[in-house]
Amino acid sequence: MTVVPPFLNIAAMLALTVFFFGWLGAMTLDDFRFENHEGVMANAGFETFHDGLYTTFMATTTATVPDSFLPAYTAKRIFGLFFFLYEAMAVFIFLNLILAVVYNVYSDHVKERTRTYYANRSKGLAAAFNLLSSGGGGGGSGGGGEGGIIDKETFAALVAETNKVERVPTVTEGTVDWFFSVVDDDNSGAISASEFYDVCDILQYSFKRIKTKAWIQDAAPDWCRRHAATYDALKRYVVDSPQRLDRVVTAVLVINSALVLLESWFDLNNSDTPLGDLAFSYVEFLFSSFYAAALALELFVTPFDQFWLSNVNRFDFFVTVLLFLTALFWILPFVAVSSEVMHYLLILRLLRLVLLLTSMERFRILGAAIGRIVPASVGVLGVLFASASLWSTIGVQAFGGLLYDGNPALDDADDFLDAHFAILNVNDFAMGFYPLFAMIIAGGPFPELVAAFDKVAAFHGAGVLFFFSWYVVGVLIMVNVFSAFVIDAFLSQYEDDDEKVEHPDDELSSLDQSFAGEGYKIVAYKASTTDDVYKAMFADDLLEDDVSPSSKDHP
Repeated sequence: MTVVPPFLNIAAMLALTVFFFGWLGAMTLDDFRFENHEGVMANAGFETFHDGLYTTFMATTTATVPDSFLPAYTAKRIFGLFFFLYEAMAVFIFLNLILAVVYNVYSDHVKERTRTYYANRSKGLAAAFNLLSSGGGGGGSGGGGEGGIIDKETFAALVAETNKVERVPTVTEGTVDWFFSVVDDDNSGAISASEFYDVCDILQYSFKRIKTKAWIQDAAPDWCRRHAATYDALKRYVVDSPQRLDRVVTAVLVINSALVLLESWFDLNNSDTPLGDLAFSYVEFLFSSFYAAALALELFVTPFDQFWLSNVNRFDFFVTVLLFLTALFWILPFVAVSSEVMHYLLILRLLRLVLLLTSMERFRILGAAIGRIVPASVGVLGVLFASASLWSTIGVQAFGGLLYDGNPALDDADDFLDAHFAILNVNDFAMGFYPLFAMIIAGGPFPELVAAFDKVAAFHGAGVLFFFSWYVVGVLIMVNVFSAFVIDAFLSQYEDDDEKVEHPDDELSSLDQSFAGEGYKIVAYKASTTDDVYKAMFADDLLEDDVSPSSKDHP
């Protein structure tokens, strides 16, 4: 609700602008009661003061631009200046001011909420450390304060309690030592007060023990030793300098994609022939074989556990194996693959183009930033959905079952029926969302819908009130709140993503790899949370307020 007062200030100025230009247009065009050379009344849309207000308001949403301006503009070119000034003030200035106000208020609200959250977290961690720590390492006798420490046994007891909290990932008994080594930055064997500030973030991680050797090194160690030079050279080519292999695969993928598009063009234009289909099948088999060979080469020198950690690699593995088997079946004369299956596989082959983007640094970082923003925006989208649900319910009660072809009230609503807008009814809760969704996408109401809703309503003006209120709440406030969040969150994520995409937090550098054992290593990963996004958005403000969630800022 904090957005309402400043929003009303700008909205009042916009309303005065709509009122003034609506009045000015009606007064100016009052004497233009003649048809222009197009056969349309020159003062159409400004016949009365009421019509002038409606025309200028709809022009604010750009739903009727330029149609509502053409009659007067066609009669006198000078009216183009009138409409230009109005659109400049209403659309370019006031609507953008509304976005700025909503952005500023929402940003301040989220910033204050985030600051309060981390301030309370810091106080809670300090109190918890004071309760759990001991003055010299006695194991949780309490009262250690800032100069105390937490030993491993006390930390294990703490983890046993956090495992009871659903929002915190479960830490298995065998990985407690791993977590302790990460929190213990200085490897002193105990956790100090400053190190304890990281415990909330570190407990969000999951650890996995993976092999450091490829399967061939375990299955045929003698062969690897005899051909060590060749195997090491191959490993350097695939693992140490992956961009070389990536460039080859990317080049082949581009050529394959062009052929897939050519094949789909023949298919969509019904120009394919049995001979052409057979040729494409052999070509696709060659490409699929190449991808399978490239995958086998990568797995030949890369541990499968390490390969499988990446979602991109999993997608590549699934698509490569599936397409290779399908291409193999396709060329076999005794196996029939239906055209419907091939159409779906054609789409799947085009999805391999995603790999082109993920191999480019800028798109990889962009995709990772968007991937973290989407789950964090659930709360904002939830508010938008709740608002739309309320309006949909009102629409069902007020207009449900009334918008249909054949309703006498719509006999003169030719624009509504000719545009096939009858399907945009509110006969049930689900269908009530679509007119609202269409307004969000278009940026304003549709005149045909507004007029039709008004004709079937219980009282005149109900349709205008319904769509006008949703325009204010749904489009001007809710959508702008979502836009403000996306802008702020994306900029904060994109600016500092070069390291966060590939590398874990600095705190993980203290992880003791000796726990992994010979031939293994421990890797850490975690799903992005809303807290991570907000922390990046307001990192500088949190530092200024001395409520930073990082131990580096709590010496």
